[in-house]
Amino acid sequence: MTRTELEERVEEAALLVSESEYVVALCGAGVSVESGVPTFRGPDGLWTRLGQPSTNSYREFLDDPKSWWEQYLSRSADPARAEFRDAIERAEPNAGHAALVELERAGVLQHTITQNVDDLHRRAGSRKLTEIHGNRTLVRCIGCEARWPREQIAVEEYPPTCAQCGGMVKADSVMFGEPIPHGALETSLLEIERCDCILLVGTSATVMPSAGFPRKVAERGGCVIEINTEETGMTEQADVVLRASAGEAMRMLARRVLESTRPSTGSGRTGFGSS
Repeated sequence: MTRTELEERVEEAALLVSESEYVVALCGAGVSVESGVPTFRGPDGLWTRLGQPSTNSYREFLDDPKSWWEQYLSRSADPARAEFRDAIERAEPNAGHAALVELERAGVLQHTITQNVDDLHRRAGSRKLTEIHGNRTLVRCIGCEARWPREQIAVEEYPPTCAQCGGMVKADSVMFGEPIPHGALETSLLEIERCDCILLVGTSATVMPSAGFPRKVAERGGCVIEINTEETGMTEQADVVLRASAGEAMRMLARRVLESTRPSTGSGRTGFGSS
């Protein structure tokens, strides 16, 4: 996609956003690539090079949580994946994260659902946020789903237990075979029910249940805007495709949308779409 073509598609996308009542973003690993966080899939993906974790990892955790915690807290226990951990710890939010925050603060973006566990959306300033696959800096009770920063857990024995309900505590990141936490899934579904325009930012739209969200929006007649460097399973259903990095495309889109939301009178989104 040439620069001129991208600018034309951005204009189309901005118009769709401006005409929508409830915009939701669904974000994937592509958002964090420009922050230096490797993707999981694809030619250079972590799992492509090192192999995908066991599909029974949650069952394995439940069978022996003590061993899991000991390995989790030992940086030398899994040196092959130390690269990924270190990359996340060095990462900073990029222009794509910042653009999403700008749209949220302007009242344009109503909610962000992210599949990323790297904490970069929070650090960038996103507040209307659902981390559907968890957050690597947090721990979670598998009973009541309470979440805390990892460093606030005082571990005297493994596995740690929840101070609120006594349930078992694990890392917040969702494991293979683990159900999506009820609260995160319920919030996501409610947001998608209200959504009439969904931004697919850096996601391949292949991992369920998130992969079903844009299809639900499309089936109801809502618009789908895809932002990705590669074709995905949603490309053919997308109303507009911005074939560029998340940072570049989101920066351009946010700038164009916000130019059309300059307040005239009143508050909120008054004047939205008039430029």
